Amino acid sequence: MTVPTIQPKRHHYIPQMVLRHFADTDGDLWFWRRDFKPGDIRKATTQNLFVQKDLYTQVHSDGTKDVGLEKFFADLEGTGADFIRQLSAIVRRGLVPKLDDGAWDFWHHFFYYQIKRTPGYFKALAERAGFRESVRAGVEKLKEIEAAEGRFDGHESLESRIYKNAAVIAQGSAPTAEVLSVFNKLGLAIYRITDPAKSFIVADVPGAAARIGQPEDTVSGAAIFIPLTDDIAIGHLARPKAIEVFIVDREQVRRMNVASASRSTVIAGRSSALLASLSRSVPYVGVKGFDAAGRLETD
Repeated sequence: MTVPTIQPKRHHYIPQMVLRHFADTDGDLWFWRRDFKPGDIRKATTQNLFVQKDLYTQVHSDGTKDVGLEKFFADLEGTGADFIRQLSAIVRRGLVPKLDDGAWDFWHHFFYYQIKRTPGYFKALAERAGFRESVRAGVEKLKEIEAAEGRFDGHESLESRIYKNAAVIAQGSAPTAEVLSVFNKLGLAIYRITDPAKSFIVADVPGAAARIGQPEDTVSGAAIFIPLTDDIAIGHLARPKAIEVFIVDREQVRRMNVASASRSTVIAGRSSALLASLSRSVPYVGVKGFDAAGRLETD
């Protein structure tokens, strides 16, 4: 007797292995959504934040489901958990980590997918690229062909299914050779908080950019970063495979958290006071993308 395989349905777009690094002493996260009132900070487990049902599931015409992308991300997250744990331990000891070629390759892919896999980022890019309009045009063409052949039966859910599947394919598409070539010309800027009273937040659209004031050789005036833990964020240096650790002060931490919050609709972290402050003072400005060289797009 064959036991049916249970397919994962709850897909985290911010991995739980990342969220756990932002949890409070109870292992939970304080969070705020933009449909809450300012200051209305609530608490949830890591299982129940930054998660969406069947986010990375493709649905075939016969109703069967393909969760291959979710399984791919799960494998990536398994390696990512070890990467973050080892890197953060080294940095907290006041040392500079060293990466072999395999670790560099992993980091490039992790950074690439961690930004593009989130619904908020994909939605913003899809709107700018006219993604839904392209899908709609393709569906209408398909309907015309089927109608001419006398086999069109309405397809009430065809457009939504094709759009969903196309989105999953786009989110899972691998970095091109051109993108990897650009990444290979970059190094790592590691931003560390040493003040125990301060912390980074985690947001539903990672990959913010802020004018941190250092280092001088970041790839743009505004340094791109992704917080990996409540005290460590990683960005790019404009020097191939160079690694530097920069201690960020209170003002720089605030700018980085504001940058993360301003492009996001959900923010979370270990400090309810920090989230309350950001909820009252940081308006939503929308999501901007990054070009192939890792620079923040301005329009």
